[in-house]
Amino acid sequence: MLMLLKKIVLVLTLTFIVHTGMASAQDIQNIPESDGDKRIFYLGEIVVEGKAETITKVATVDSVDKEKIELTTSLNVSDALNTAPGVTISVGTKNEKNINIRGFSQRYISVFYDGIPISIPNDGYVDTGKLPTGNISKITITKGISSVLYGPNTMGGVVNIVSIKPENTFEGDFKVGISEHNMWNANVNLGSMVDKFYVTMNGGYLDSEGFGLPKNFDSTVNEDGGKRENSDVEQKSGAFKIGFIPSEGHEYAFGVNFVNSKWGLPPHTTDDSPRYWRFTDWKKTTYYLIGDTEITNKLLLKTRFFRDEYYNVLDSYDNTTYTTQDEKSSWHSTYDDYSNGISAVIRTDYLKKNTISFSFHFKEDIHKEQDDYGSTWERYETDTYSYGIEDDIKLTESISVLLGASYDIHDPRYANGEALRDDEHAFNPQAGISWDAAEDMTLHFSVGRKTRFPTMLELYSGLLGRNLPNPDLKEEKAVNYEIGIDKYLPGNTNIGFTLFYSDIDDLIVKKRVDPKTKTDQYQNIGEARYKGLEFTFKSGYFRQHNAELHYTFLEAEDRSSDRTSNHLEERPKHKLYISDLFKIYDWLSFFAKLEWNSKRYYEDSDTSQWLTLGGFTTVDAKVIGKLTEFMNIEAGAKNIFDKEYEFASGYPREGRTFFVQLQGKF
Repeated sequence: MLMLLKKIVLVLTLTFIVHTGMASAQDIQNIPESDGDKRIFYLGEIVVEGKAETITKVATVDSVDKEKIELTTSLNVSDALNTAPGVTISVGTKNEKNINIRGFSQRYISVFYDGIPISIPNDGYVDTGKLPTGNISKITITKGISSVLYGPNTMGGVVNIVSIKPENTFEGDFKVGISEHNMWNANVNLGSMVDKFYVTMNGGYLDSEGFGLPKNFDSTVNEDGGKRENSDVEQKSGAFKIGFIPSEGHEYAFGVNFVNSKWGLPPHTTDDSPRYWRFTDWKKTTYYLIGDTEITNKLLLKTRFFRDEYYNVLDSYDNTTYTTQDEKSSWHSTYDDYSNGISAVIRTDYLKKNTISFSFHFKEDIHKEQDDYGSTWERYETDTYSYGIEDDIKLTESISVLLGASYDIHDPRYANGEALRDDEHAFNPQAGISWDAAEDMTLHFSVGRKTRFPTMLELYSGLLGRNLPNPDLKEEKAVNYEIGIDKYLPGNTNIGFTLFYSDIDDLIVKKRVDPKTKTDQYQNIGEARYKGLEFTFKSGYFRQHNAELHYTFLEAEDRSSDRTSNHLEERPKHKLYISDLFKIYDWLSFFAKLEWNSKRYYEDSDTSQWLTLGGFTTVDAKVIGKLTEFMNIEAGAKNIFDKEYEFASGYPREGRTFFVQLQGKF
């Protein structure tokens, strides 16, 4: 299959080159500005963009739409987010893709699906690398002071994944792709809107024997090169949504979204005692009922009811056969978690020049775990409440002020029969101003306090005897500042420049409390400071080209009293992203993107010394051929120069990978 893929890529690339050379000045047309995919499920947004009820933006809000997801061949949410300014990703020891926004790791970032908060109750994470993009219309990333209407635990920002909504009596799209190492993926969407009803259905499948390492990789004790050891994955996904629009201003929808996956965790390449781990089961299912009710022409109610379920099994095996579990180091760990919740937002503009919103959020988190076969099941329960108010004030035609505050409560309800800690309370005020200084230029400034409550893992988990629980942990606190400017230029061009600064106190840090037994404990002893800038440039000015460039500078400084250095792990200081869509004819285009990450620091767990992972540059490229008005074929390669790089020491990432993909719509 490898030779076939290379031949297809070569043929399409030669076609691209030939037609580039043959195109005359008369043949060349400016690329029309794309309208993108308009099938946005606005009911799935909490703060709606481009609608009458839009809240003034006083912080940076970026979107990755369906068109960009497809253009960058992003099969999962992590890869899609990685194309946005201020965002980096890392892949750790569990082969999970974690996002980082302006220095805040994923445990500080709230992830939503159609406005429903999704995360594993025990540790607050959701592996966005396991969330497929097949039924997504766009992903919104809010940084700095995200709206209080999102609810609690938004210290590092908000990611909201918005699904597709049909527009026609019958419509759909499909995608089928293959790449090296017997990897193939498929996705199909079907939808219909008839009168006051609409329905969508989605199905996806991904199967891979693993990913290939760069050809210059030197074999080690645990990795001989070629296909990465224990890197296979199999995943099924699906979604269903039915909606009802009884009249203008009223809309209601019920949806189900699930992912069923299993995958291997590649071992450390040089560790003398590597871990032989596999997620033999990983299931996520979300049920939700959401609605908009226009009580009067000046009073809107948005409601959400949901249940979010997680079930996963992590197995530790004896050796590379991944079949036996007889050694003391082997075990069978099971999580059986779920969350129930409700949220409501009431918005009114009864007061002249004021749009006032009130929000209420409640979330019940239940975590059950079994450390091994036959072990006693443990159970933990926590409730979280949030009350918010936000006022969008139009001072003049060009100046708006946004004031908001939330009062959040973290209420532990059950701790496996142990004594319960007291409730934690947090008050989070924030404010911002937006000024349309000219017809094509906007400036904004914002400041606000954000908090994150500790997770059940940090409070109670023994981590198989390696951790001492600490139920007295307090919430973490941050004050986020931001100032920015957006400027529109001729030729469908716009630029943006943003400065950001965050002061973080009472960070929860894992601390070694017993060197003899290598026992750790989570403690509120950390302090940090993140500061930096983002620069963005998008343009369709040049003939036949749609170009994008963004650069992020981040100074992440550890300011803890007992720090061993000023560095923080997994946070590159520089990131540069460049992409270009070059349209030769209506039937032939070429797309390429370049990503550069500077070096990353990490602390060696054995020596406690701070070391660095080298910076890296990757280039992806593909040729897109338009077979018919409704069908495309594309072929290309990721990491086309076969660069060797790591996000974590001892865990090398993919080398050059050829792929072919067919996609269409109807």
